[in-house]
Amino acid sequence: MKVELSEFKDLAYRAFYWTSFSPEKRGEDTIKSHEEQLNEDLLNIPEEEKERYISNYKKYFSAWLSAHSRCASSAITGGSGFNVRRAEKANTSEHNRLIEFSEWREKALKAIAKKIEDNKPQSVKNSENWDRLRNDILSSAATIHGINTGIERGCSKALFVSNIYQKVETYAKHGNVEIVSAAIEEIRKFNETMSVVITERHKFFKLSEMAENAKATKESNAERENSEIAIPGGKVVQNWKENRLQIIFDEKPDSDTIRELKKWGFKWAPSVAAWQRFNNNNSIFALKQIIKYLKEK
Repeated sequence: MKVELSEFKDLAYRAFYWTSFSPEKRGEDTIKSHEEQLNEDLLNIPEEEKERYISNYKKYFSAWLSAHSRCASSAITGGSGFNVRRAEKANTSEHNRLIEFSEWREKALKAIAKKIEDNKPQSVKNSENWDRLRNDILSSAATIHGINTGIERGCSKALFVSNIYQKVETYAKHGNVEIVSAAIEEIRKFNETMSVVITERHKFFKLSEMAENAKATKESNAERENSEIAIPGGKVVQNWKENRLQIIFDEKPDSDTIRELKKWGFKWAPSVAAWQRFNNNNSIFALKQIIKYLKEK
């Protein structure tokens, strides 16, 4: 069912009353374009999320229209007595509401897309991940074959081999034995039927061992209890099951602290309300730098 924004018709008309020679037409066009945008967004949003998305969309849309209604153009109102300072202030307010609207929509759609992705069965995720990885492998392998046969000139074989290795290594570090094994098998098949892409002596063929070890570690960690330590303004959780080092603040950190967190590789995870990164020796070192920064503030 199509969602309409006709309830904002009068507001849209007032929004362009002092900025357009045809405020009704501008208002109607604005309503129509945003109806199309909203309904297009809803096509990819689960049913249980739609009501909240529509409500928030209308809130930001109406706030922007209200701010726009306070804007004026001297071409419409006439130059005599036109208050330039008031107009500039109104224009700034309108611009800020538009930015807020745009940023909210972008973040909301990303959050919904992530939730959909997170809720997919692991078998579906593995299948989609393998399809993407296989396409990448075959693309790089085809280029290497072209280099081997002299068709591709000016390309670095080592660069494409490294590209394949690094992408498969990522899955090995996550303990995804199935995908790593399939990737190795794909390269061996290409080596046998086309030309040698990666020699058996290359460390690429040891990635299955890395994946097995990572999987074993992951399974072992899943049984360990999380540990916590207090830090200035919050706490740190060593989440073994998720293999994450998480920083949880009592209140939202200031911009300087956020900049420091990002500098040391911590990313905001809304689903757990924490700044986190993989739980390894590098993250422990990074955490020490964050704690040092917080103590010196």
